Amino acid sequence: MKKFVSILLTLVLVLTMSTNAFAATIESSPGSQDIDVNAKYVDGVSVPTRYSVDVSWGAMEFTYTVSGTKTWDPETHTYTASTQPAWTAGGNTITVTNHSNTDITASFAFSALNDYNIVTGSFSSTSLTLPTAEGKAVNDAVLTGKTSLTLGGSLASDITVFTNVGTVIVTIS
Repeated sequence: MKKFVSILLTLVLVLTMSTNAFAATIESSPGSQDIDVNAKYVDGVSVPTRYSVDVSWGAMEFTYTVSGTKTWDPETHTYTASTQPAWTAGGNTITVTNHSNTDITASFAFSALNDYNIVTGSFSSTSLTLPTAEGKAVNDAVLTGKTSLTLGGSLASDITVFTNVGTVIVTIS
């Protein structure tokens, strides 16, 4: 019985399968028939993501200046300070240009060295999102972003030459 049902189901499946067939009759000699030929394009080319990002920066030199006045107090033999500290920067801009075939995000962080952990760093933009370079000119302005580092905190008065106090970490994702 199982064999009979299997044969019956196979026969039903064969009869329900269809293929498109076109036909024409040529009724004279010489005769001809035009047959349309159809085609389509299927893009089977894979395009792997390729990252190419230029990162440039200035000198990253900062000067910590304390200005104001110190007034001598003869009764306590100390100074009374009326001062204002400030950081000034030289070359504190980081520029990122995307040449990748995908969008990128550049993130920025400042890490002070252990001996200078009172120094802090902040950025005008903590991250930059730049579009893919695909379809854009090499010098297209939308592919470039900038951020500036500003230092905070203080620096000891005995650091009188430029000294490495920290590191900027640029992460591309």
